[in-house]
Amino acid sequence: MSLALRKIQLGNRSPLAIGLLVLGTIAIDVYLTGNGLSYKEIIVAFGAGIVGVIIFGGERGIQFGFVLWVLTLALGYRTVEVTPALRLHPSELLLWLLVPCILFHRKLLRNRISFPMWLWLFVPFWVLAWWPMIFGNAPWDKMFNECRNFVLLIPLMIVASVVLTRPNFWRHLLIALFLVSTWIAVMGVAEYWFPQITGMFPAFIKDAKAEPTADGFVRAQFSFWGSQTATFICALALPTTLMLVRWWRQPWQRLTLAVASTLQLLAIYIGGYRSIWLLVLLQMMIASVFGIKKHGLMLAVLCLLVAVAGYQYVPNSHERLMTGIAAFQGKPVDHSALDRKDRALEAVDQAISSPFGNGWSSAGWVHSDFLQVAANLGILAAFVFLGGYLYTLIRVGQRVLFASSRQGERGHLGFTLFLSFIAVGWLLATQGVEVLPQLALPVWFIWALVDVWLKQTPEAERLAYEPVNLSSPAYV
Repeated sequence: MSLALRKIQLGNRSPLAIGLLVLGTIAIDVYLTGNGLSYKEIIVAFGAGIVGVIIFGGERGIQFGFVLWVLTLALGYRTVEVTPALRLHPSELLLWLLVPCILFHRKLLRNRISFPMWLWLFVPFWVLAWWPMIFGNAPWDKMFNECRNFVLLIPLMIVASVVLTRPNFWRHLLIALFLVSTWIAVMGVAEYWFPQITGMFPAFIKDAKAEPTADGFVRAQFSFWGSQTATFICALALPTTLMLVRWWRQPWQRLTLAVASTLQLLAIYIGGYRSIWLLVLLQMMIASVFGIKKHGLMLAVLCLLVAVAGYQYVPNSHERLMTGIAAFQGKPVDHSALDRKDRALEAVDQAISSPFGNGWSSAGWVHSDFLQVAANLGILAAFVFLGGYLYTLIRVGQRVLFASSRQGERGHLGFTLFLSFIAVGWLLATQGVEVLPQLALPVWFIWALVDVWLKQTPEAERLAYEPVNLSSPAYV
């Protein structure tokens, strides 16, 4: 009976897909006849084909769509303008497409979706922060721009919970993230030393010429992605190298990983963010002390080689390092650090003067999401947000640092996610990502992965006796 119903469903779906395909082909032909072909048309046609695969592909279409979603993080600042203050990113459009597809294929009925308690406590503050709209003179587009970047965490957790019920997709998603980071690094390094590459991709690279900072350090532009903030993704993805080394054991595969990791480290270096330099150093130390010893040592040596090599070829690295140390000591000497300090102090003053918040987007870009939430949504909301991060960090840290559970493959996966989750908190505290979807989505992606891993690993002790072998045929 169930087989017959399934045949009927497939039979009903097939004419619909064929009909849409015919109509789409006719529409494309009419459009191209009158307007010709350009980069825009190619991208739109490619996107439409992907949407068709996701919608009509069933469960595999949803899985393919989520892997593809990770790859769209490489698009950077390529957005669709709604208003000058509101731009939509292709990643968020694809993400919102996946949610109704999951509902249509009844995946939510078979897989229980739950959200962490801190998120339930945090959501009411999102609604209350719209109170300036009561007076009618609030910039709705700026407010919506900031609010939706937090809302995107919800569909990410839904899709990740559904797709990762199949263990092999841990591998697919981490590989996709590593590929995105490698692509960003390759393009950034190529632009830095070969700025003439602009002529090869004029529609995608506007200005690849590196520019000196106030202290003389010459920073890469990462023009293909759109900004030096591309290195945030590299910092989030770099720890996945430890897991890929366990999955890919052939010499040529590990050599490829070493080259890709070196390029990512070099990209972070020429990106010029001093806080990201310190973050990578912290990740390296934790990996060396608590991680797999030989892999931790490999990472330490790799970072040292990149630092020594890059130090000689990037002008005024010493000055950049000294100004960074001064900034972390609370005595900034360069304009960038002074500006960040002033913004942070202003946000603190706003939070103290208005402890219940001034509404979405009222604080501007503070470069610290915890302080920005305090100024916009209120001090209590900031404590909920910070508490949610720290609670999650402590939970995953306890399971991967001080337990014997890391004897299993899933434990090593947790350790990799723990290193990336440190980068999540670091970016939230020192950079601020809630203002742009292309900055927020990679951070929320790691947070969603950590949340799913914690749900799938409810007891740390169990792993010591029931290790999950991710390299087995079932995970391939």
